[in-house]
Amino acid sequence: MQSMTKQKNRFALPLTFVALCLAIAGCSGGSSPSGGDEGSGSKELAPPAKQQDKTVVKFWSHQSNLKDKMTELINAYNATNEDHIEIQLNVVADKYNDVLSLAFTSGEGPDIFTITGPSGTRKWADNKWAQPLDEYVTDEFRSRFRDGVWVEGNNLINGQVYTLPDTASTYRLMYNKQLFEQAGLDPEAPPATFAELRDDARAIAEATDAAGYGLPLGDGYNLDVSIFNGIGHAAIGLARGFDHGKGEFDFAPYKPVLELFAGMEQDGSLLEGALLINGDQGRAKFAEGAIGMIGAASWDPGIYAAMDIGFEIGVADFPTIDGKAKGKPIIQTGSGYMMSASSKDKDKVWKAMEFIHSTAFAGELRKVDGSISLLSEVADNPSYQAEIPYLEPFQIKPTDAVWPPFPPGLRLQGDNMQSVAIGVITGARAVDEALADLTARYNAAFELGAAEGDFDRAKFTIAGFDPLQLQ
Repeated sequence: MQSMTKQKNRFALPLTFVALCLAIAGCSGGSSPSGGDEGSGSKELAPPAKQQDKTVVKFWSHQSNLKDKMTELINAYNATNEDHIEIQLNVVADKYNDVLSLAFTSGEGPDIFTITGPSGTRKWADNKWAQPLDEYVTDEFRSRFRDGVWVEGNNLINGQVYTLPDTASTYRLMYNKQLFEQAGLDPEAPPATFAELRDDARAIAEATDAAGYGLPLGDGYNLDVSIFNGIGHAAIGLARGFDHGKGEFDFAPYKPVLELFAGMEQDGSLLEGALLINGDQGRAKFAEGAIGMIGAASWDPGIYAAMDIGFEIGVADFPTIDGKAKGKPIIQTGSGYMMSASSKDKDKVWKAMEFIHSTAFAGELRKVDGSISLLSEVADNPSYQAEIPYLEPFQIKPTDAVWPPFPPGLRLQGDNMQSVAIGVITGARAVDEALADLTARYNAAFELGAAEGDFDRAKFTIAGFDPLQLQ
């Protein structure tokens, strides 16, 4: 009996406390089934849980043609990512590099930014504005890219990763099959040698009202596409005049290339008034049927797709001197992404960069512009290929290769290689004198850059270099 009394006492306080709580609840009013308060009493509501602030990641790009698609993809990412990241996109279409430099100089640089070419890697790294990415770029991450894309001076500086490669460019010869037929040429047999190129250009010019070959000289763009990036690597085996085996410039081997174009100028086969015509105007003339053959980069099919072209286009490799290559055609790594060294939350910035290098982002962009992706999972997936006519022949082939980098930031005195080439082609300068002078001045600039610490000369000299064995 005593034990039962003790047991009752054990529950006395709790039961009293429960009754008190029920009484208080009754005074303060209950809740309706819908959750609305009833009665005249009041109660304190718990404050809502505070949402975690988002980390803003500023992303700058020069790719104005992709602005709409990037905005769409980034908005979706901002709304769904669980890392509390908000990417703010800023596309700078005009004077991008100047605007970017000013932003970093004033302490307002972005967290992620694109570069317009491989030379940008060294520029931003040397200025201490870019962050090395080695702690983030694992072997597994590297394996997602095509072979041969990790190159010192392109995206590596002193062995450290600074740039995540994005896209690449290739160069081919485009030609008008209708004009070939009108000139009595086989439209399925484009020129394979310099002699055939000159003969075909002459035949087109004589049989039609069109120029045999289009080489606009108004802005130097087509000199790079046709000569220094297009023909030069395969036919000459040099990278824009630089011999990586010797570690020096030598423009003398370009003599047959410049003589080829000077000969077409003498034949009347080149585009008339070329000095006043720029790259865009040259494309327009080709689209009109006023040019038989023209040098082209892998982004050109996308441009031509927006034009009204009434003939079939052929695409071929550039010809070589005698039909035998001395080097592999270049895969020129183009745009890429860098991280700012001044970013406050680099881990979050890296997560944003991982998104930018995902198939969900990079793959969708490639479907828009047709550029060549350096991500294997995008490049090898047909669902990410843009439906653009004549794009397929520009895709990377086993015969194409990434070349070692060109010495950056040369402080050249006098005319550059493009201006000298124009002088030779138009007959204003003798070829031997012009190329000897060009070689001397580029080597002087190279020696100056090495002496001033702009770069390590040894990194541009490759023992046993064979331009036919590049990957």
